[in-house]
Amino acid sequence: MSKNWKKVTAIYLAIIIALGGCGKSNADNVNDPKEQRKNSNYVAEEGKYPSKWDLSLLYANEEEWLSDYDKVMEMYKGYDAFKGKLNNARDIYDYFNFAYFSEITTLQNKLGTYVNLLGVLDTTDPAYKRLSDKYNELMRTESEYNDFAEQEIFALSFEQRKEIFSDPVFGEDKRWLTRYLTEDFTPLTESEENIVSTLSKGLGYSGYIFDILNSIELPYPDITMPSGEEDILDEECYLDIVNNPDYSNEFKASAHRQYFSRHANFANTFAALLEENCNQTYADALLNGYDSAKEAALDEIELDTKVYDMLLDTCHNYLDQQQRYYILHAKGCDLTEQHMQDLYLIPSDYKRDRTSYDDAVDEVISSLTVLGDDYVDHFTKIITSGHVDVYPSDTKNTGASENKYGFEYLPWVTYNYQGYSEDISTIAHEMGHAVYDMYAIENQSPLYTDPPIFTHEVASTTNELLYYTYMINNAKDNDEKLYYLDNAISLFTATFFRQMMYSEFEDYMYETVEGGGSFDPEAMRSKWIELSEQYRGDSVKYYQEDGYYWAKINHFYRPYYVYQYAADIAYAASIVQRITSGDQDALDNYIGFLKLGNSKSPVELLNAAGIDPLSQKTYDDAMEFYIEMLDEYEKLIENR
Repeated sequence: MSKNWKKVTAIYLAIIIALGGCGKSNADNVNDPKEQRKNSNYVAEEGKYPSKWDLSLLYANEEEWLSDYDKVMEMYKGYDAFKGKLNNARDIYDYFNFAYFSEITTLQNKLGTYVNLLGVLDTTDPAYKRLSDKYNELMRTESEYNDFAEQEIFALSFEQRKEIFSDPVFGEDKRWLTRYLTEDFTPLTESEENIVSTLSKGLGYSGYIFDILNSIELPYPDITMPSGEEDILDEECYLDIVNNPDYSNEFKASAHRQYFSRHANFANTFAALLEENCNQTYADALLNGYDSAKEAALDEIELDTKVYDMLLDTCHNYLDQQQRYYILHAKGCDLTEQHMQDLYLIPSDYKRDRTSYDDAVDEVISSLTVLGDDYVDHFTKIITSGHVDVYPSDTKNTGASENKYGFEYLPWVTYNYQGYSEDISTIAHEMGHAVYDMYAIENQSPLYTDPPIFTHEVASTTNELLYYTYMINNAKDNDEKLYYLDNAISLFTATFFRQMMYSEFEDYMYETVEGGGSFDPEAMRSKWIELSEQYRGDSVKYYQEDGYYWAKINHFYRPYYVYQYAADIAYAASIVQRITSGDQDALDNYIGFLKLGNSKSPVELLNAAGIDPLSQKTYDDAMEFYIEMLDEYEKLIENR
């Protein structure tokens, strides 16, 4: 069937803001069990690298923001000049310049970026709520002003459109005009545009509510420590407990169950939020001519469904290797019975003290020198700007993310850095996103400065794998090597296998709502445990509370997002293997890929990096990379 297209600028930017801080992110603990920690008691250190966002680079105060807001609202009246005239090359070209490449878009990007960053720092900030509401209204107003455009252009016959868009004024590049040059394409009618615009007021709002509930308002349980002291069982306390060799297994198990009761106790609320999100996503897909949410999500990023199917098949075919890891992990940690809290343990006597942020950045830079001086220069320019917010706070969103809106500014990066080893790899990850965006901004026209999410995780996971490869190769002894090898294997396991397990659970959720069903928290708990047992095998045991882990995953509010992590670490493994072997062509191809932005389809972009996403060999090679690490891991454990 033909597919309808939205006016992305008018609607999806509003949805992004409503989500309260999206962007490329590993915030749902992709690297789990080495998850990010939020601890307001951590002492921030100010050093040579700036550690706070300087939002005055955008706006000094709310009044300045409102001034630009009013300016854009006034500029929207310029759309009236194009009504009834979009039937020739020159007027259509002028309309595109006004709608997408004029000061309107520049200011929209600036306004939206400021709002989004306020939300990352504190979604309960009254200023954030005020300005996000006004920004959403700004984007809806634009949609009302220019909803005539698509109707006028598509009122022309296909032959007329072909003739108009062949005019030299549009240049040789026709990729951005694809929807106008597709014969069976059907645009939204004016009434449908109005429906979609109206629905955008609520679409994604469940994710915004989730962020407030999960990050700020959901209470942490109290716990009595072995010393008899009372404490709050937040993430920092929990991780200190499960990593402390002096605490008994019984106490760790009790702490684990208490910690995950935090979401179990609110399972009905989280199920309702997810159900609403899935229902709205499905309705949005139907409005735009798709049969399912998955079909809409894959088509939106121009991805052949064969890629998704190959990922799932590869995952299932190699589950025995993931299960092998868990068996080896239990053996290395001398565990007779292994539960989820035990996966935080590393079977090595090597211990790493907390690392200052300055030293961590320097370490990451050293690991990335293999990518060349130009890459390191780009990395350094961002890390030394006022565009990086480093330390946790009581109100800041958990996890880490990178955001880039528009094409006039450096990317913005946020961490919750506390000096742990996994915090260092997170720097590598998020800066991979940031440098990718920076290369795209420098080398592409404004049309193509937004690399697709599907390829973005290639850049971030390539950096992480390069970091761990560097640390493994520079380990001083086998204990240190085992420590970093376990981290690398854990990264791959969590990013490939775990994310595909998430994706299967996501399929289950959408199949439920698309079949007319509703979410039952207990059925969801049973399904989660069923998939966990299928994926991890018999060497990992589960408590009742583990079945509610789905309730804490923020990426479930971004439809069919998680499988992309699995795809991209598979591609990153191939890139890292070739670059670290000294293959100069592989390095040149990779940097060239980063510069392409979104000027091609995701498959074509990856082809430029020497990756074929439509070949099963690509995924088998990634599994060989994983198996080689497992082989070395097994040797080190057997020889301890």
